[in-house]
Amino acid sequence: MGNATILIVTSRWDTTAYAAAEILRRNGREPVFFYPEDVPLTAQIDAVFRQGRWSNRLHTRDGVIDLGDIKAVWWRKPYVARPSKELSRVQMPYAKRESEYAMRGLWDLLLNDPDVYWMSDPHNIRKAANKMIQMTKGAALGLTSPKTIITNDPEDVRKFYDECSGKMVFKSMTGPFLLPGEVEEEYTSETFVPGMPLVRPFTDEDMAHVDSVRHCACMFQELVEKKHELRVTLFEDQIFTCKIESQKNDLTRHDWRRQDSLPHATIGELPGSVAKACLAMVNDFGLRFGAFDFIVTPEDEHIFLEVNANGQWLFVQEWVPELRLMQAFVDIMVRNS
Repeated sequence: MGNATILIVTSRWDTTAYAAAEILRRNGREPVFFYPEDVPLTAQIDAVFRQGRWSNRLHTRDGVIDLGDIKAVWWRKPYVARPSKELSRVQMPYAKRESEYAMRGLWDLLLNDPDVYWMSDPHNIRKAANKMIQMTKGAALGLTSPKTIITNDPEDVRKFYDECSGKMVFKSMTGPFLLPGEVEEEYTSETFVPGMPLVRPFTDEDMAHVDSVRHCACMFQELVEKKHELRVTLFEDQIFTCKIESQKNDLTRHDWRRQDSLPHATIGELPGSVAKACLAMVNDFGLRFGAFDFIVTPEDEHIFLEVNANGQWLFVQEWVPELRLMQAFVDIMVRNS
């Protein structure tokens, strides 16, 4: 691991990262993986301050990572530190908080090093994840988004439902699953609850149970009629547009991310003004990557839904091999490491 100059910070399920690492190796780079979820049980932090500078190493099951050798960091899908279950319910939150503090310190030292390239800054990724800010920035850049409310007041939902003439969708803001580390117990067949679709129409039957909204802030949007959808992926100043024919299959009409029925996809086209707005938003957030979702209406209007500052992208190339996202990513990482 001593020759590694590219650090991939992620979780063990990240198949996109493993595929990219293999291509990086073919291009003369030796990436190394670090899984924050392993701290402190199977990975250790070794940070030493002497003579005015820090010397930082991470000890993992695969070997030692010297952070002084790292020239580029790919911040992917890391999970949080997971303290030992031997700790008491009082000790565990403290141990988790201290471990996370130490990890943030290591990342901030690398972020402050002008010679280390980041795809992308995790602080900026976190800020860009706020859908309320995304929609505000999008509007300022000339993009149109659906009418939206976020509320835990059932009466507000009823009023919005009427305003939308019953054509309203529920939209998860953070994702439908609990992540490892968010619950104390390991997943079992009894504790694991499959997630619901991220976007789905809200029906009259749902409205009969709308009082449950008071337990959790929820996002609702007007239902926008679709001709098709676009997944627009940016690596720095390169734009890749995938046209998703989501309306040709009832299972993907409201959410093409369903795993039980993949939609047909081809190379898409993006108006210059929309492309310019996407580039501006990524730059405004201080990112080097962004995955945008758009609805194209039957009138060919482009409706901005969201940008994922750290979204999945390998599936786009798998659907449409002509969109060379992997090569764009690898070229950037090789050039900066």
